[in-house]
Amino acid sequence: MGCPSCGARLADGTLVCTQCGTLVNAEQLNALANEAMRAEQENPYAAAQLWRRTLDFLPRDSEPYAAIHQRIGQLSAGMPADAIPPVAPPIQHRRERANDPWPLAVAKTVGSMLLSVLIYANLLPGGWRFAAGFVALMLVHEMGHVVAMWYYGLSASPPIFIPFLGALINLRQDPPNAKVEAIVGIGGPLAGTVGALICYALYHYVPALHTELMLDLAYFGFILNLFNLLPVPPLDGGRITAAVSPWIWMFGLAALVLVFLGQLFLQHTFNFVMLLILFFALPRIRATLRAHGRDNPYYRISRASSWTIAGLYVTLAAVLILATLGTQYLIHYRFGHDVGF
Repeated sequence: MGCPSCGARLADGTLVCTQCGTLVNAEQLNALANEAMRAEQENPYAAAQLWRRTLDFLPRDSEPYAAIHQRIGQLSAGMPADAIPPVAPPIQHRRERANDPWPLAVAKTVGSMLLSVLIYANLLPGGWRFAAGFVALMLVHEMGHVVAMWYYGLSASPPIFIPFLGALINLRQDPPNAKVEAIVGIGGPLAGTVGALICYALYHYVPALHTELMLDLAYFGFILNLFNLLPVPPLDGGRITAAVSPWIWMFGLAALVLVFLGQLFLQHTFNFVMLLILFFALPRIRATLRAHGRDNPYYRISRASSWTIAGLYVTLAAVLILATLGTQYLIHYRFGHDVGF
């Protein structure tokens, strides 16, 4: 089927065009609404039936759906319980919160960054120089998300740095569809990869920075962004692959569980971060797949968008894998050990 406004090709059952944002069945919707309004005074029962039919052309998370749902309840008051076919309630979204004022946002980000640098400098072998560089690379990663959210006008908290958990941006507004969520998700690893590549280039082309520290920063920058590409929510890879197919999450979930169990039984290491990711991943995976994934209007984006996002994801993952292996080899060759430090 095609969009009557812009002509974009859409999947059957699509209610809102993913390209121009218009209602696909606006003409039928307006005709039914006009007929329902004319019937309200003479026959409330018939009007409620007509309003009920309009809901089939509206997304459940839209304001018109909620308003018509309420109107049907008013018109059908006092009627037999089975007089009107069952009406699905509107989806209630969390209330949007405005962005923090700039001084407060900067204070939150800079303050949490300084705290992270202080803790890393005292607990990691790399000292304060590595701690400061690593936190700076995380900031570059987070700013990739910030730029994408700014582009789409999404309200969110400023980046907050949490030692040994990375950094967090809390979306205060739901993305309109999986395409926007994927672009916001890939913005972080894309910017973070550029940051790590700059460290790698500085090692090679700036004599004063031809140090092990610069290679360590590049290596851990690549690792950080590669880990974030695991296709499981709430990691960035989960947000990206949702635009391709939520079923991909099952592979990411299996990989995460295998790594967690391998570290637990082979290395005798309990990875609290992975356990935390699993804790947050399971509810969304279960809810999305039980709702049949792409049957949900949120995941109905154009095939071209899905393939483009899939191509970007695979390309970025391949670059990060090659960069990680190449940097690891260089550290071993130049400084005689297998990982940083």
